[in-house]
Amino acid sequence: MEFLMPILDNQETFIDEWHECYVSDSKITGFICTFQLSNKKHHFYGLNDIENLLLVAKKKKRDVYLSLNAFEYGSRTAQSLRQIRNIGVDIDCYKLNISVIEAIEEVKKLIFAARIPNPNLLIHSGRGIQLIYSISGGASPKMAFLSQYITTQFISELKHIGADTSGTDVTRVFRLPYSVNSKNNKQVTVDLWRSLEYSLQELYSYCTPLEQRRKPSKKQKGTLVTLPSKVGLKNLYSLNTARKSDLELLVTLRHGDIEKRNVLTYIYAYTVALILKNKEATIEFARQLDSRFIDPQKVKKLVETAGNAYDDAMTFFEEFKKRDFTMWYKTADGIKRPMKNVTIIEELEITQEEMQQLTTIINADVKYQRKVEKRREQGIQEREQYIKEQHNKTDDKLFKLQELLEENPKTKKTELARLLGISRVHLYRLLKQI
Repeated sequence: MEFLMPILDNQETFIDEWHECYVSDSKITGFICTFQLSNKKHHFYGLNDIENLLLVAKKKKRDVYLSLNAFEYGSRTAQSLRQIRNIGVDIDCYKLNISVIEAIEEVKKLIFAARIPNPNLLIHSGRGIQLIYSISGGASPKMAFLSQYITTQFISELKHIGADTSGTDVTRVFRLPYSVNSKNNKQVTVDLWRSLEYSLQELYSYCTPLEQRRKPSKKQKGTLVTLPSKVGLKNLYSLNTARKSDLELLVTLRHGDIEKRNVLTYIYAYTVALILKNKEATIEFARQLDSRFIDPQKVKKLVETAGNAYDDAMTFFEEFKKRDFTMWYKTADGIKRPMKNVTIIEELEITQEEMQQLTTIINADVKYQRKVEKRREQGIQEREQYIKEQHNKTDDKLFKLQELLEENPKTKKTELARLLGISRVHLYRLLKQI
């Protein structure tokens, strides 16, 4: 269970204030950030900046958002993710003419029925609500696929009250508590519903297991749910959770101007189906994406395309499971496997400029470019670390040399070099520094 290890933590942690979901003594890796809509500016906050963050909240500024997770200072991208701190579900109940009170009552019913866990925070975002699940101690970026899988599963349970199906990306931001929503001039408020933080494993226990098609009929309290250790299964979900976000981002980059709507719908629905494993939910996710097109498709055509994609995805998944979650190719079995990136790029005519913004739907050139950039960054870090280590080693040798000379100033140079484990040339260099 190699990739289960980073999320196991037996120590219970609690929150007393809303901001502890975002930054606390147990969540110190990376920086959370605010984003102000009016000037498109980011501001980053670490553990020592909590007072500054609370000061911004008290100023009641318009349309200020806060990241759910932590990043490298100065960058809010999937590549710069440093720590997963929260799982959030954005519920736009107003879009379905459902009041906030009605939405909250429905959330309570789902919690009571053990279909979703009790959120740590409930944010009144102005026209809707947002649920925040705080992860104890934060989680490694390597678990991003799991946090997105859990988020998508929770959204599926809440879609009937307006849960935003596109709100699964690790870089997303929710409204900052006590800021003001300019769309109705209402202040954003927050309620603390649960003080005990969750582990990713606890949140995952409410989901359809990765290796199964259907969710267990009942969730037994206290049942320990573990992640399967198959690398092929992890890779499948890592690919599809990232691919889902990329396809949604592509629609945003093109401002809804999608030429091959049917093709995009099929690819998106196939991708989402492997995460949700629920036909009705898959069609609803596809419908929400379609609503962002300048020219939406006819409902009948949309349902048919998304339904076919779901059926194809589940046929693949069953065979994938039979093959012990190992991918196979070059077999004329009629099974439609997940499209390769090169095929998606060709079908949707994704440009080099667009690929620069995407996480996983990229060609070999962009992949190589990112690899070079990463190596260059690592090289600089390694060089700096090397120099630091060499300085430390030199300081250590100097200290030992001084001790030896204090003990016996008449020790021969050859003996000193032997005792220090260095050459005579190196010894003479050290002697010059004393």
